[in-house]
Amino acid sequence: MAEIKIIQAPDIEHPFAVIYKPSGLASAPLFEGDESALSKAMEFFPEIKHVAGKKSIEYGLLHRIDTETSGLLLIASTQESYDFLCKEQKNGRFIKYYRAQVELNKNESQNCNFEKEFTVVSAFRPFGPKGRMVKPVFENSSAADRKKCGNKIYSTDIKIKKNIAVCRITEGYRHQVRAHLAYSGYPICGDKLYNPNAKPDEKMQFEAFRFEFTDPKSLKNIFYEL
Repeated sequence: MAEIKIIQAPDIEHPFAVIYKPSGLASAPLFEGDESALSKAMEFFPEIKHVAGKKSIEYGLLHRIDTETSGLLLIASTQESYDFLCKEQKNGRFIKYYRAQVELNKNESQNCNFEKEFTVVSAFRPFGPKGRMVKPVFENSSAADRKKCGNKIYSTDIKIKKNIAVCRITEGYRHQVRAHLAYSGYPICGDKLYNPNAKPDEKMQFEAFRFEFTDPKSLKNIFYEL
């Protein structure tokens, strides 16, 4: 199993850890002793175990990324920083960026200067076998879809240059960016759930490469980026 990389170790000035999670490793454990990026981080920084998170098994973990997705995770190492950062996240001040290689249509792929910028705003509903996928739901979606979706609205800002999409979100829903890209006609290369052209042995080209948040100590806006 691939190992995590420590980007920022917690200390007095930084009451949080920033780690890089490789593809194939879950962000959080399903049960005590389950292998995950969080459990590996706690081996380095056991103080994380003293943080009471929204789920007891997730301790100071502030967000997740999909198992197939590689990228950055933020983990609070004190209760004070966890509570502060949760509030910042709720108020839309924890901003996450994703980078994806996407499929273009024939005309777009032949245009070496292709660029496009847009925002997708929707609710979501579970979709597919055992609800493994999610489906964006809009005001003009079917009554059946609107009935099955939640009330909360999620937004993804998308900039595509050639075949690379950079996506920006604040609060996120499971598979939000992947589903919004696929719905917009730009499925991620290697995404076996949302891209019908993905091959069985193809790796998903998707990475959580940056986030911005308010430093709990200095109260300044800071960022970490791959």
